[in-house]
Amino acid sequence: MAGYDNVPDYEIKRQIVEVAQMMNRKSLVGTYEGNISVRKGNKVYETPSGNSKELLTEGKIICVDMDGKVLEGELAPTSETPMHTICYTLRDDVESVVHCHAPYCTAFAQANMAYDDPASPEFQILFGKVPCLKYGTPGSPDIIAELPKYIQDYDVVFLQNHGVLAVGSTPLEAYSRIMSVEMLLQVYYIRKTLFPNAQCDLPAEELEVLAKMHQDKRG
Repeated sequence: MAGYDNVPDYEIKRQIVEVAQMMNRKSLVGTYEGNISVRKGNKVYETPSGNSKELLTEGKIICVDMDGKVLEGELAPTSETPMHTICYTLRDDVESVVHCHAPYCTAFAQANMAYDDPASPEFQILFGKVPCLKYGTPGSPDIIAELPKYIQDYDVVFLQNHGVLAVGSTPLEAYSRIMSVEMLLQVYYIRKTLFPNAQCDLPAEELEVLAKMHQDKRG
């Protein structure tokens, strides 16, 4: 993967702003919620703390090193910077991290519920499972304590009582993974509400086929 080594800084910032505004339009973030980052070598470009995603501009994007020290920008870095940098440390293929409070995903996170839908072939192929990491105080080391346990095998995880985090090769890919889980959860909720007694699970042998497709997709 070529990554962002040869991508101009302004293009990285443009991509972050574009996805931040998409998240806002889809009501996945409140005014002060969520964060997006992109890794370029040993530098991380990220959304600043306490700034509306709707009003975000390229000039407000900050740059930090892998220890969270500000290298560029006047605004404060998010307290959840370590949640981003640990993903980059643990997975060389990850170039972007997106965290937000998408409503259906966050409902699962607040209920401390992992998501596994044996009725949905799309979910099985794309995700296999979305685990829920144990609670940690936002901005503290505790919130990322279980990331090493899961992030190697899952591209999307719930953070108990907090929200959802996804990784990808670009901000758009990480955001799209969250959006896909959010839409699948909406269907899951509607199905469970309208047809609570329906037997919808796919046969075990089909789930095995889909699980192999998921593994092949991850490479």
